[in-house]
Amino acid sequence: MKNNRPRNRVALNPLLRKGGAHVRARSGERFANKQKMLKAAREWKGSRDFFGFSPLCP
Repeated sequence: MKNNRPRNRVALNPLLRKGGAHVRARSGERFANKQKMLKAAREWKGSRDFFGFSPLCP
């Protein structure tokens, strides 16, 4: 027996088949890594400034 209802063309769209688990974008991971690196550099520089130039040294 043939189904007389029309097909749902939206549901058959091949672009809708590429769904899946949501994951963080690669660009977001790169940005997060860059932010971590910059934070570590700031903290390292801050710890080094303690022993840096002092106006009391001759």
